[in-house]
Amino acid sequence: MECQLCQHDARDEKYLCRRCESIMRDQLSDIPTLQQEAKGFLVPGRTGSGAPNSERSIGFNVAAMDYSMAVDILPVLHTYEAKIRRGRNLTPPALLRKHPSIETEVAATAQFHITHLGWSLQQDWIGDFAREVKEIHAKGLAVTKSFIEKTRRIPCPTDQCKGKIAIDIEQILGEVNCLKCRGSWTLYRLLQLAMANPDRRFWLDEEAICLWLNITKRELMKVIDSHKVPKRNGLYDLSTIVRIRNEVASF
Repeated sequence: MECQLCQHDARDEKYLCRRCESIMRDQLSDIPTLQQEAKGFLVPGRTGSGAPNSERSIGFNVAAMDYSMAVDILPVLHTYEAKIRRGRNLTPPALLRKHPSIETEVAATAQFHITHLGWSLQQDWIGDFAREVKEIHAKGLAVTKSFIEKTRRIPCPTDQCKGKIAIDIEQILGEVNCLKCRGSWTLYRLLQLAMANPDRRFWLDEEAICLWLNITKRELMKVIDSHKVPKRNGLYDLSTIVRIRNEVASF
């Protein structure tokens, strides 16, 4: 079967290939975090020249407000959630308990789609859904400026929490928080947990990895080039590099 997004081979009677499936899963996982982070961009901002930028028109960022209120997110995710519930004979949306906040509603429907993604991938509408998820995700990146600054997020180390934590690698003694479970750590402690947990991937850019591991970019690239270090959107898996460092004495 041909992937509905990239036209590569899709296996196991699915309409998306494994790569597009992985990207969609990551995007669904990111959306709740981006929706919460959008609140931090409601205040008028400025360009590098100091002048107000063009996205502000009435004293606040309209795009950030819409994203934080899930104006585009919930209609799309709820529409396809209803399809899944009908197709799998699950509790219809009208009988579900109302969520206490927009944040919990977005998180719940995103997790629902991740949980049922295996089934959804076998439906002929999955290509359309994947494109809409991609568009929602792209809007979130734009609103939160992640399309300009390299994303530095690692999974929350709290058991059962599926949240992502945004970090500033240069503020090693600073405190970081998970918006989903409200956990709090110093960055130093958080990355210690990351390196001690080989089962979870932590994506960082070259600069951040070199700073954290106290190595040069040349040393890092030598390891990346000689080993199959997972890469995603220009970021490398920290836990894999740490494992290689522990296995190879010369690193």
